[in-house]
Amino acid sequence: MKKVLSMLLVLSMVSVLFIGCGKKAAEPAENSEVTTEAAKATTEAATEATAEAPLIAFICKDLSQEWFVGTSSAMKETAMSLGAKDVLLFDTAMSPDKYMTALDSAISQGVDVLIVCPPDQQLSQVTVDRCKEAGIKVMADDDGLIDENGKHIAPALELDAYVVGSSQGEWLATYYKDNKLSELKDKTAYMVMTMDEVSSCVPRAAGALDTFLKITPDFAADKVIKANYDGTADKGFNVVAATITANPDITHWIVTAPNDEGAQGATRALEQAGIDKDACVVGLGGYLGLDELKKDYSAFKAFAYIDPLLDGKIAATAAMAWATEGVVAYSEYIKDGEEFGLYPFGAVMADKTNYQVVMGVE
Repeated sequence: MKKVLSMLLVLSMVSVLFIGCGKKAAEPAENSEVTTEAAKATTEAATEATAEAPLIAFICKDLSQEWFVGTSSAMKETAMSLGAKDVLLFDTAMSPDKYMTALDSAISQGVDVLIVCPPDQQLSQVTVDRCKEAGIKVMADDDGLIDENGKHIAPALELDAYVVGSSQGEWLATYYKDNKLSELKDKTAYMVMTMDEVSSCVPRAAGALDTFLKITPDFAADKVIKANYDGTADKGFNVVAATITANPDITHWIVTAPNDEGAQGATRALEQAGIDKDACVVGLGGYLGLDELKKDYSAFKAFAYIDPLLDGKIAATAAMAWATEGVVAYSEYIKDGEEFGLYPFGAVMADKTNYQVVMGVE
């Protein structure tokens, strides 16, 4: 009896299996259609999502500069993580002509938000006008878009320039006093490197000079020498070398520069002249100054540290919010009487005594 029941059970199971297989075999065409429709819907949804994702572009005055390498990479990484379709990067190599070509390209590709750092701020109005005609949101990073009166005509992330320059001047004044350079006042001069063509850099130099003189009021006015350059290390080297040559009686130079490139160029010029051991250079940025601080000796002794990665993250986040939520970039920073907001980017002074803590490096 048990054997009979066992056989019946086995036969029942086999029947179920065959019946199941029969049903499966009868439905492949229907299932195939469902699968195809699902795949089609998924593809269409993905295509639609990609089409709706914002396209961002960054036209940069010089992507060879370490600062902008960090800024642009962080900008792209952040925007992509927030759902951007892509972040187009354009390097103008400090050429206004290349800038206009890049502007044409960005517009023709239909970008949703354009971030710019122009090689010449005289290109500001044409940038805003072209973007307005094309219906493109435009914002500036580091060097603002301004009119002929210096008023901002687009949102911008800018360094709180005068305050940062002031921190350079304060650090330099302390160095001047600690090293008793007042005892060598006839042989000591303060070279203030300037970038007069860049509105965001003018207050940096002014802040450094004003604060230094406020703390050291007895410093001779004729020992303050300005040296203008275009923001590159090469031009910085050239103007400093020429200034050194023109002032052979000066053996002790103290220098501030509105970016690290200028400070690096000044340092190399002082080394070439053989007077770097009695010199002090203060930069701004930290992206080049860090390597100088790691050396056994460098006249490049300090810098106002600003984080290029944070700059890029802030700009990308603002651009994406503008593209996806309609929140105009930096609108929370609009001041009375102003149409656009300016994000106030800050800095911290770093030298051999604290750079590891300030920058989080070893």
